[in-house]
Amino acid sequence: MKTANKPYTPPSSSYQGTELKPHPGLPASRFHAFTLPSRMGDWLHYPDGRVEPFPPK
Repeated sequence: MKTANKPYTPPSSSYQGTELKPHPGLPASRFHAFTLPSRMGDWLHYPDGRVEPFPPK
């Protein structure tokens, strides 16, 4: 079984999108999907950098 490595960190020369912010008129519920993990293979990658196996055990 593979082990998860440290979270991906883009190179500093890559665009980071730090000035992007939600539009003030949109409700927070529209951005809920961005708090959910992304599944890549047998791993769940969370926005805070956590990586857990899928399905969670």
